[in-house]
Amino acid sequence: MIFLTLIDKITALVSRLPRWKVALTLLLLADAPGALAATLIQNGRGLVGVINNNYSTSLTGPSRYWAEGNQDYVFLSWYINTASCNPSLMMEIDGVQGIKFNTAGTLMLVPEVTFVDNRSWSVSTTNYSDTITGFFNGNGSNTSENRGASSSCYWKPYQSTPATSVDRYITHQVTATGRMLIYGTGQQVSGTASLAQPIRLGIADPIGTPANYKYSTLVAAGSYPIVVSDLGCTISTPTRIDFGPQPASSVANEELASRTNNLSISCTQTKNPIGATLTLVTGTNLAYYSSNEYEVNLLKNGSGAAGAYVKMSIDVNGAVTPVAFNRKFIDIGSITSAQNAVSFNHPVTYTLYSRGTGMTGKVSGSAELSIVMR
Repeated sequence: MIFLTLIDKITALVSRLPRWKVALTLLLLADAPGALAATLIQNGRGLVGVINNNYSTSLTGPSRYWAEGNQDYVFLSWYINTASCNPSLMMEIDGVQGIKFNTAGTLMLVPEVTFVDNRSWSVSTTNYSDTITGFFNGNGSNTSENRGASSSCYWKPYQSTPATSVDRYITHQVTATGRMLIYGTGQQVSGTASLAQPIRLGIADPIGTPANYKYSTLVAAGSYPIVVSDLGCTISTPTRIDFGPQPASSVANEELASRTNNLSISCTQTKNPIGATLTLVTGTNLAYYSSNEYEVNLLKNGSGAAGAYVKMSIDVNGAVTPVAFNRKFIDIGSITSAQNAVSFNHPVTYTLYSRGTGMTGKVSGSAELSIVMR
């Protein structure tokens, strides 16, 4: 039995989901063409917006270590180089951890970042390499090696340390994509938020000093004007898609089933009305990561082996667009500051394909589908 469950709970963004689910979550994203352009957020509790646009960065640097074992090589920094970690800069909203974004303590920034670390090293005259994938979010961090993370500092997932010929010298080529979510307590008001230190992706060299680590800035330090808008949207879509039983004898990449359902969105605003583009953004849970950005693996429970995969597409006014699970924007509508209400209705198709492994039993997976305003 293969099935797809759709939910609209905000917690789906930060919790491990036991089945293949697509989380429909409304976010608000404002373009920031100038240094003082305001970031617009909603006036509720929980996830209320996104700061800046999606980001993609790359970083290359060495690390050296004197022993094999766990080490937090790729990490997020939101504190000065000389500090290990500063808990006073963090806060929690409904179990989600983030970085304080205003002095009133009503807003915080929560990373939603995935990274790929292509590592290389040598032993004598033989060169070796491997690839580690990982993530940072409001529940913490981890990598594809599933070694956990530092208990003393948030967003420092552990990696293995391979044996090398000299000082265990490893070269890391890291790419990262994601966005920085804004969470609110429900008491946020229009004003100015700020970061004393930038939020950065880093590569640690355990024998070196933090000041000499390699860094790439994701969110710059400084002031950020905030406008709280009452723009709100409701999303309607079936909560369960059942692909039904499928043949275990299917060959690799054979299309097994297809389901189409409507994605309906209705938006209203009265206070601080804005003009914005409604955008579809998708991502996937690290556990179901596929090397193809247009595919999400479905795994057999407990085995970690993929028996099938799913592709998605959306039909916007007759134009069918494949959906990539890399947070690429797909525009699906807009609202102007003169409009009090708009609504959209677009068919979304989910197509199931076989991995050709001859697997039997139930397979499932997880992905995230978000609606953002920018």
